[in-house]
Amino acid sequence: MAAYKKSAEMRNNILQAMKHLVLEKGYGKTGIKDIAEYLGIPRSLVYYYFDHKHSIMQEIYAQRFSEVSQIVSTVLPLGKEPIVRLMLGYLVFSRKIVWNPLFTEFIVAEPNFPALGKAETADQIVQYYDDSRDAFIYYGKPTDGKDFLIHAIMLESIGRALISSKYYGVLELSEYEVMECVGERVVMPTFNLSKEKLKAALERTFVLAEQIKEEGEDGI
Repeated sequence: MAAYKKSAEMRNNILQAMKHLVLEKGYGKTGIKDIAEYLGIPRSLVYYYFDHKHSIMQEIYAQRFSEVSQIVSTVLPLGKEPIVRLMLGYLVFSRKIVWNPLFTEFIVAEPNFPALGKAETADQIVQYYDDSRDAFIYYGKPTDGKDFLIHAIMLESIGRALISSKYYGVLELSEYEVMECVGERVVMPTFNLSKEKLKAALERTFVLAEQIKEEGEDGI
């Protein structure tokens, strides 16, 4: 392999090329070769920055997820109304990531938590489950044991099943029905909430989501 010196500019160029090609061709039909040809660089240079196209999309995904967290914080900071924050985070995540054509195919194709192995699953939970962790702390539940892991796996698994069902045309649910399903099957049993409390949290979630719309956030 040729000797290269890494630069932030080239790394960003690769990320931008991946975005463009996925939107044009789809995730499954985009490879390292396509990125290299698009940028007019050798494939070895792309591999110098990323070992697989999956790694490129993971970085794009992580960047967008960080944006989602920042957007949610504009109307409800972390530490405030933890159940609503958890539901609002999932709602905004769905709007900006799940049904964004840049990410939907990638998410459907991704292996679920058990397939990642113990270490990578733990890393994913640390990176993406701050809202759940905040709710656990609020209710005095430990965040370093089996209950938190089960909660994360259930949230990821049920969410993925709903996404895949809609993506493949098996099941059509409204946005509210999706959130209600996640709430009843994951949030209610985890935090021992009544249906009345869940309903109130959902109503508050959608009110706050409308405030985000009014602020003109892209993709909301």
